[in-house]
Amino acid sequence: PRNLFGFKDGTANILADDGAALDAHVWVSPADEPQWMTGGSYLVARKIAMLIETWDRVRLSEQDRIVGRDKGEGAPLSGGTEQTPPDFTAASHAASSSASPAIDARSHVRLAHPDFNDGVRILRRGYNYVDGNTALGRLDAGLFFLAYQRDPAQFIRLQKALSTDLMNEYVKHIGSGLWAV
Repeated sequence: PRNLFGFKDGTANILADDGAALDAHVWVSPADEPQWMTGGSYLVARKIAMLIETWDRVRLSEQDRIVGRDKGEGAPLSGGTEQTPPDFTAASHAASSSASPAIDARSHVRLAHPDFNDGVRILRRGYNYVDGNTALGRLDAGLFFLAYQRDPAQFIRLQKALSTDLMNEYVKHIGSGLWAV
């Protein structure tokens, strides 16, 4: 699916048939505490407003840089297709950026990637919402974000990493909750 910024959403998500990844990152194991959570998961739900009018005024190349992926194909800016793993060492092919990396160090893709977060992965899914207009006449729209993880610390780790995300200029977190499921 695509989010309201027009980008494919959830490309690097854990797949439902990847039992090893689910066991490692999503399901609470018998070795974890508290014992009553064994076989369960922790759910984080967030409502995230997307500042669509502001985003739509940004050049496509800048949108790609912010996300770290090509908007049309969904491929990482280091090349390939949507499912190609990002290469964070690849240099940019842009003539004016020969010394810079293809994927910006503050892009969403890089900051959220397990390689930069002690291997942390979550099972995530975003659902677009549109609730009309705000009092200022702007779209009241965004992403209802769900994330399942074995330990809430995984989500906290990712949120700390995303604190410098270039995308933060275009999103606003409305509310969050944590549940033991």
